[in-house]
Amino acid sequence: MGPFRKNRSSSDDHRPLERFKPTNGLFIGWAGLAVAAFAIGYTAIYVHDVIGLRIGLGALFAAVVIWVSQLRPRATAYPGVLHLQGSLHDTHVPYALIDEVAMGQTLTIWSGGQRFVCIGIGKSLGTDIRQRAKKERQSSLLGSSRWHDFSARAEAASLDERAMDYQTFVVTRIEELVDEAHREQRRRPDRPAPGGVRQVLAVPELVALGVTGLAFVASLFL
Repeated sequence: MGPFRKNRSSSDDHRPLERFKPTNGLFIGWAGLAVAAFAIGYTAIYVHDVIGLRIGLGALFAAVVIWVSQLRPRATAYPGVLHLQGSLHDTHVPYALIDEVAMGQTLTIWSGGQRFVCIGIGKSLGTDIRQRAKKERQSSLLGSSRWHDFSARAEAASLDERAMDYQTFVVTRIEELVDEAHREQRRRPDRPAPGGVRQVLAVPELVALGVTGLAFVASLFL
């Protein structure tokens, strides 16, 4: 019974607390993969010559590029650490080391003066510009700190009354985990400090890019 509990606890430590869905590049990514798949299938069935080989390999290389640039970037919350998937590398940031979470056109994490970005989650350019302009107008209108505090309280009070957009949910959820980690650290100062930020190369994607890219270039000399 003891080993069973230990194994279950170990598996829980690696189970995601929250998988944040990408908000940028999904339509372009899946549409691009569909076009690439069609090109590969068409040339494999109907074009059995060097031109067909070049088109097929070019489409395969394009599919890998689309995957790493549009569909792979995302973020996942695990116990103790936030996992940011980039195009060609992954970043693991312990919550206890996160100083600030910001959302613009990308999700940005600040830790120890370093900036880590997830391009898969963010606001559209138009939305970001409108919100920045709104904040600037509010700051110019609310000259006194009293009015600023009143506005902040009113905005917080009305937050539950309107639907929270997904980007705000992502920031709020990550900030909850960060606050919890910081409170735990203050509550148990004798607890070992978390490891630093860790970055790992996305080896399968790098290999796929290299192989398909070299194959396509080689086909141009046939």
